[in-house]
This record gives sequence, C-alpha cells and structure tokens, in this order.
Amino acid sequence: MDYQKIFDLMDQHFSKHQEDKKIPGVAYGLIKDGQLVHSKGFGETVLDSNACPDQLSVFRIASMTKSFTATAILLLRDAGKLRLDDDITEYLPWTDSIGIPEFGHVITIRDLLTMNAGFPTDDPWGDRQESLEIETFDDLVSQGLSFTRAPRMGFEYSNLGYALLGRIISVTSGMDYLDFVRTAIHQPLEMTSTTFHQSEVSKQQFVQGYAEFATGFVSEPLTVPGAFSAMGGLLSNVEDLAKWVAGFQSAWNESSTHPLQRWSRREMQEPQRHARTAAFTDPHTDQIKSITTSYGYGLLVDDDSLLGRFVSHSGGYPGFGSHMRWQPQSGWGIVALGNRTYAPMMPAASEALNIIVRDHVPARTYSESELWFETASAMNVVEDLLTNWDNQLADDWFAVNMDLDQPRNERMNAVLASVASGTNTSRVPGSLTTTTPAHAKWQVTSDSGLIEVELLMSPTTPPKIQALKVAKAPQ
Repeated sequence: MDYQKIFDLMDQHFSKHQEDKKIPGVAYGLIKDGQLVHSKGFGETVLDSNACPDQLSVFRIASMTKSFTATAILLLRDAGKLRLDDDITEYLPWTDSIGIPEFGHVITIRDLLTMNAGFPTDDPWGDRQESLEIETFDDLVSQGLSFTRAPRMGFEYSNLGYALLGRIISVTSGMDYLDFVRTAIHQPLEMTSTTFHQSEVSKQQFVQGYAEFATGFVSEPLTVPGAFSAMGGLLSNVEDLAKWVAGFQSAWNESSTHPLQRWSRREMQEPQRHARTAAFTDPHTDQIKSITTSYGYGLLVDDDSLLGRFVSHSGGYPGFGSHMRWQPQSGWGIVALGNRTYAPMMPAASEALNIIVRDHVPARTYSESELWFETASAMNVVEDLLTNWDNQLADDWFAVNMDLDQPRNERMNAVLASVASGTNTSRVPGSLTTTTPAHAKWQVTSDSGLIEVELLMSPTTPPKIQALKVAKAPQ
C-alpha cells in the first residue's frame, strides 16, 4: 500500500474542505492500527496570526466528550459502583420529580447512555449550558423536564442526558466529574493536552473558535466548566485523540493496555439503540447501498452495506466542529478538527475514510483456519454432496431440523440440479466469507457454471449443518 499517495490525497481533500467551507483553521490526523501515521493543518489557529494548526493545536471537541463520559460510567460499572439498569433516582434522588410520562418506564443509566430516555433533542440549547452551576442544574432538573416520548420508546439525541450521567459519575465516584475523568482516563493514557479548562492550554497550542455573522468572523468567548461539561466540555488535539481512537481499535488486542477493560471497550462500539437507516445510490459505484446508524455507549455505529462497519462521534459547538471515526476491520481511523461554529468535519472525515477503505484497502480474504474445524469439514462434505449425493453422509452431518425444513429428496434434487449433474467441481480460491466460525459462504466452479454455497452450523456438540443454500452465483 502506497501510504504517501494516501497522505497526499487526504491533504488535498482537507485543504479544499477548509477553503470551500470557509473554516479559519483545520487540523486532521490519520491513524493506522493504533498509530498516528500522518497529520496536517490548514489555515490559522487565530485569524491574522499566520499560525497554522498542527497535531498539537488544541480545539474544543464538544460532543466527542460523550465517549469519555461513557467510558467513565463503564469504569464505575466494572468496579461495582453502579449497574447500567439501575434507576437514576438511586443516585440522583431529586430526579424523581422530573415527570416521566404516564405508564412510562423508569429512566435507567443505560437509557441515558443510549439516548433512550425520552428527552427531546436539545441542540443547540445544550451547547450554551456548559457553564451552568451544579446546584442550578440540579434545581432545574428537580422542577421537571419535558418528554417527547416515554423512556425506552426510541432514540433521540440528548445533551441533557449526558449531563445527568456526569452527575451520576460524581455521586458514585466521590469525586468531581472533571477530576475523575482526568485521573481515571486522561492521565493513564498520557493525554497531556486534553482538558476541560481552556485556561490550561498554552498560547502555542491555543485555537480560537469563531462564528460567522453578516459582519464577518467573530471570536466565541471562552467558557468555564460546569454541569454540562460531561456532554461537550473537553478540549484536545489530534495527537491525544489518536491515542483515544487507538484505545478502541485495540479492544480486540490481548496485549493492549487501557484503564477500561477490553470487553467494555468492545461493548461501547456495539449497536445498542437503532437511530436511523438510509438507502441511497453510492456516487462512486452507482450501487444502491444502505447505512444503518445506531448509538452505542457514547459512540455512533454505522453499518454500511458496501464498506462495512464504522464507529464514530462528532462534536459541534459555538466556535468549533470535530469528528473522529474508525473502521475496525481495516485498522484505519481519522480525527478532524475545525474552529468554526458547527464546522462540518463529519462529512469531510467520513468521505476521507470511505476513500481510503474503498480505493486503497484490499478486500479481506478469509481462511478455513478462522472457522470451527467442524465448519471447515462440513464445507468438504457439502462439496461431495454436490456431485455425489450420499444419504448416509447427509445423515451424519445434517442437524435434526434439516429434513423437517425441506424434505430430503427435494433438497437432493435441488442440489444436484444446481450443478447439472456435473462431476467436475472446484472451490474458488479466495471466495470464502464468514460472519462467525459457525458460518461459511463460498463459491465452486462446476460444469454448469459458478455455484454459490452457504452453510450454518448448529450450537450442539458436535456442531452439525443446520442450514444449507446452494444456488447459481449471480452474474
């Protein structure tokens, strides 16, 4: 793989994005298998300063903070301090008066994590609440909240929900939320430039946020941490965020070190609550594809029918826009930061990673060693049945449901017809795909053309074939 070609292409991509979207300054970084392999900046950190942003320049990352808040919750869960299905009133007694709709379920910590509590979407209101004092926030909540639906009745993005998680972290840890995140997450990962306090950012690393009005760009005032910091208060840079992304990429690596255990980091990246599904024509391939978006724990999960799974989160805030994104399968990730209100870094980063994965990452190949031994053996059995049906062999390998699902003779005739009673079959090298060790899908050549075969093994010991499909491969 020609990395320099990718770097040059991405530099052009983000340079054009910064100019086209009139973002004063942009910094981005590419991560491969947990390492920051390239970074670049364009524009200015402060207008008229001639200071170009780089991997050390500190931007506000806004809602990307939610992944840190979710991590803090899981750290406390794993330590036995809380349970995700606990009613939030166990930790925040003053929330018992918020006014859950009649017949609604109690709100749990998991509901807050997955945007499933029934609160209305609160962008941009929540973006202006960060500095709200804790006592004022608690009083606001105790006076009652508005609901668009009962809890557990659907996804709706809520900054307020993550502010409540921040309060739960403080109550259960016995520490201020800001201090807990700093000592339990930032320090172990050596994220030395990541902070909730803009006053801690050095002059050399400082990036000013801007809003554009009719009169031109106007500096957004600095804010101080408060009750809503848990939903969007962090500042960070490309270098530190590459470490953050690397921690999620390494969730399947036995040698990885991280304050949050591997299976909890995997859990964060799994779909927990469906958000939306969109279907459209891919402009690069003219193929119709779908993207199903779900919310995990402080992270979004996109399942692209053509390119696979991507995990991400954006940040939008007065003066700033940000996005982090990675594809677990390829090991590629990206961080993109801009210093303009709601700078559209998500579409730029998403398209960049799509380009890398689509045009520069070879399609993954699978081997039989990734399957159960019985699954690989069953592949050989099925290939024998294709040309020389043997009922005794079928008896030995078929699970009890097979003949109930399709009469044996009917299945036999259909299988033999697919290969037109040919005697010459051969497995197509590199055609094997699999979703689990119990599943295999592959192609064989035959006298009648290309055949597609798929099988699924049962959960018994030993596993047996519980599903079998044999058909002509699509042209």
